[in-house]
Amino acid sequence: MKKIIILFLILMTFVIPSFSQTMKMAESNKYRVYTDISNEIAQYTATAMDEYFELYNRFFHFDEKKLESKLQIRIFQSKDDFDSYLASIISGTSKSYVFLQYKNSKRNELVTYKMDDIDEMKRTFIHHGFVQFLKTFVPHAPLWIQKGFAIYFEKSIYNEQDNSVIFQDNLDWAVTLKKYISADRKNPLNQKLFSIDNLLKLDTATANKNINVFYAQSWGLVSFLINSKYQEYNRVLWDSISSLDQTFLKNENESAILKSSFAWIDKNTFLTDFYFYADSIKSFNELIQDGIKSYSEGSLGEAERIFIKGMIINETNYIPYYYMGLINYSRKDYAMAEYYYHSTAEKGGDPNLINYALGVNSYANNNSKDAIFYLSKVESGDYYEKSIDLITTLTEETTDSSVNNDDQKENQSKSK
Repeated sequence: MKKIIILFLILMTFVIPSFSQTMKMAESNKYRVYTDISNEIAQYTATAMDEYFELYNRFFHFDEKKLESKLQIRIFQSKDDFDSYLASIISGTSKSYVFLQYKNSKRNELVTYKMDDIDEMKRTFIHHGFVQFLKTFVPHAPLWIQKGFAIYFEKSIYNEQDNSVIFQDNLDWAVTLKKYISADRKNPLNQKLFSIDNLLKLDTATANKNINVFYAQSWGLVSFLINSKYQEYNRVLWDSISSLDQTFLKNENESAILKSSFAWIDKNTFLTDFYFYADSIKSFNELIQDGIKSYSEGSLGEAERIFIKGMIINETNYIPYYYMGLINYSRKDYAMAEYYYHSTAEKGGDPNLINYALGVNSYANNNSKDAIFYLSKVESGDYYEKSIDLITTLTEETTDSSVNNDDQKENQSKSK
């Protein structure tokens, strides 16, 4: 079953199932959320989705005054209830979230359920939330815009304290895209990737049959058009978005984009530039590997540059922060090393590893008291024995220092 299901119920009157009787409801400026979980979840979702709406519309600039009603979301506590609700409407179920789209747009709704994997749930919510946003303004947008942007936004983060969304680049498909590009270069007679013309007017059945190629290439195209250093390619994207028409069918929107945005470009040059851009993209994991390699080779400046880029791409992962701590420790900038080690802990790094690193850092900075404090917190793992040994050394040094001080005081007293 398709992930996004478009329904046009023209001749029948839809009766809301009994599910709605147990639903809590909350509203924000642009959303109305129903859920059988709690009022808090409903309000949190409505508030957060307002901010995601603003993120989406930074790129599309749709006229918000044209919204006929608030965007509706329904969240079920269980997948079983989600399936039952869908079965009562479309006589089927779905593995993922579903956007129900009616002739009367005021009844459109995104139907979701609570997932065990919270990170996956957030990603899926952002993805399908964008599809709902786009189809609210343009019911029949080309697939490459629907999915390319949906994937592009997936890693963005909602900050509850600031009530804001931080855009975070999603490079999960970079490795896949580069794999297909490499395969096409080696075997030009058996191309895996779609031609640009075919990608721009791809139908749902073909996309689903080649889902990995389609996802990688549609995401890559959107990323390329947004981030290319050549303004003419940036202009292609903005002209494509401007060409979208709420009244057009899918093939009409595709034709409008081809005519207004892609007709003038040289397809061979465009493809070469697109492939060159894709080759230059480093996924987060690739960056981490490059950074570790540079650090192990003693190229601290290069490693620092790479890990800073990694922090920008994925600010929630602890690995770049830990290596930034090691880099500053190597430079004997113990204050900065301590800052990055504490940041590593905040991002979820191994407490035993971090406390050992903080202890060694304090020891190098001649701060025995803090060193013993951190090392004493190492409870297990590879660094436990090393911590015990270093604590013993520090204790002996402290004892020897104390004895020497006492001897000096006694000698001074005798000399008097």
